Amino acid sequence: MSTSPQPIRINHDELFSDEVEEFLGVRRQQTREIGESVQQPFLIRMFYASWFYLSIASGLGAVIAWAVLEPFFHDGLHAKQEGIDLVGLFLFPTVAGCIGLFLGAAEGAICRNPRRATLSALVGFGVGFGGGLITLLAAGFLFLITLGLAGAVEKNPQPGKMPTGFAFLILMMGRAAAWALASIPAGLGQGIALKDKKVAINGVVGGVLGGLVGGLLFDPISLAFTTADGKATLSRAIGFTMIGLFVGLFVGLVEGWTKTAWLLMRQGPLAGKQFILFRDVTVLGSSPSADIYLFKDALIEPRHAVIYNRGGRFEVEDCGTPDGTYVNGTAIQRRWLESGDQLALGKTVLEFDLREAK
Repeated sequence: MSTSPQPIRINHDELFSDEVEEFLGVRRQQTREIGESVQQPFLIRMFYASWFYLSIASGLGAVIAWAVLEPFFHDGLHAKQEGIDLVGLFLFPTVAGCIGLFLGAAEGAICRNPRRATLSALVGFGVGFGGGLITLLAAGFLFLITLGLAGAVEKNPQPGKMPTGFAFLILMMGRAAAWALASIPAGLGQGIALKDKKVAINGVVGGVLGGLVGGLLFDPISLAFTTADGKATLSRAIGFTMIGLFVGLFVGLVEGWTKTAWLLMRQGPLAGKQFILFRDVTVLGSSPSADIYLFKDALIEPRHAVIYNRGGRFEVEDCGTPDGTYVNGTAIQRRWLESGDQLALGKTVLEFDLREAK
C-alpha cells in the first residue's frame, strides 16, 4: 500500500507569528530593489568618455603652454635671434609639462576628487617638464637630422622657406617623430601619481601616438596659417593645440582598447561614467582615497567594498558595512562577478562588465 505525503497546513496564528515576521524582515534586509536604469543621453555619455575629457584637458594644457612660450618667439622677415635660443630649449618641456598638468588633473576633476586631481596634476607637470628636458636632446637631434636630410633633398632650397615635395614630407615625418618622443612624459604622469603600471603604459602609448599624429600636422598647419611676412603666432597656437588634443585623445582611446573589466555607473551622481578596473585590488567607498570615489551618498562607508582581480576573474567583497553591498538585489558578503551584474552600494548602482578573452 502506497502512502502519499500529507499536505502541510498552517493556521492563521502560525502564519502571522512573531517568528515568521522576523524571518520576513531579515529577508527584506537582504534584498534591495534596484529599479530599472535609464540610459543616459548621448551628450552625457560623451562627456564622461575618457577620450573626450582627456583630449579637452590635454588640448587646454597645450594652449596654456603656447600662451607661456609665445611672447618669447621671434619670427617675421626681419627677425634676428642672438645668444641662446631659450624658447627652443624649453619648448618640449613646457608643452609636455602643461599637457601632463591638465591630463593628470582631468580624471580627478571629473570624479569630483580634488585630492586626486591635485596630486596627479602636480606629478603630471613634474614628470612632463622633467621628462621633456630628458627627451629634448634625442628629439632635437632626430629633428635636426631630418631637417638636414630635407635640405639635401630639396632641389632649390631657399632660406626661411618651407621645403617642397618629398623634402617637405621628410620634414613632416621628422617633426612627428620628435613630438612623439617629447610627448612620452606628458602621458606618463598620471600612472606614476597613481602608482599604477597599466595606467602609465597606456599614457606612454597614447602620448607617442598623439605626439606622432599632432606633430605630423604641425608643418601643414604652419604652411596654411603663417602670414606673408612670416608671422606664425596663429600657426603655433593651432599646432600646439592639435598636439595636445591628440595626446589626450589617444591616451583615452588606448585605455578603452586595453581594458578588460570595468564598472559603469547606472545610478548615482556620475551616471554614465565608466571606471576601468586596472588594479588587482580596487576599493570602492566614500573616502577620497578610495580607488573609486562614491560621494554624496550617506549610506556608503569610506571603505565600503573591494573588488579583487583573481587571474582574470573578479570577486566583490563587502567590508562589513551596516547598509551592505548588493549584487542583483541580493545582499552579499563575497561573490564572483559576471558580466552584466548590477552592484548596489547605498543609492549608487554600478554595472560590471567583462571583456571576453578571444
